[in-house]
Amino acid sequence: MPTPADYSNQESSKDIFTLNTADPLFHQKTFEKPSPKKAPQPRPENYRPKAEPEMHAPFYEATSESYLKARRVAELKFNTIKLAIAFAVISISLVAIDLVLYPETWWCQWPIGMWAFVTAFPLIKSFVFRGQDLRTVIERRLHKMALREVERFDDDL
Repeated sequence: MPTPADYSNQESSKDIFTLNTADPLFHQKTFEKPSPKKAPQPRPENYRPKAEPEMHAPFYEATSESYLKARRVAELKFNTIKLAIAFAVISISLVAIDLVLYPETWWCQWPIGMWAFVTAFPLIKSFVFRGQDLRTVIERRLHKMALREVERFDDDL
């Protein structure tokens, strides 16, 4: 049966988590920005910094609820504009086909008219109701009407 090896006379293991600052390859990391290569230019005597418009943090932070709503409405408007451009291009194409192939009949008005009717709904939703669905618009209107009735009720007392 083999005997266990005795390692007690060997050098104790070094702590690998301690930094050896005497090592010539050791460079301490700094988290400061490097200095600019150009020296800053002196400002004129009557220099005034431009006043930037004050924006509240929730307005421009990408995580705020108002920004996310505005982003959704902007995407809806962009997609609606793309739909309107496609509608115009295809409608012009249908009119050209109708005039070239069938000059005696006028059949392209029906697909163009139906597609215009369907395209009107996203246009109204994105540009009139600003991306809100009909239920939200009705609830907001009912809320405003209820507040007016509360004011009338309070004035009567």
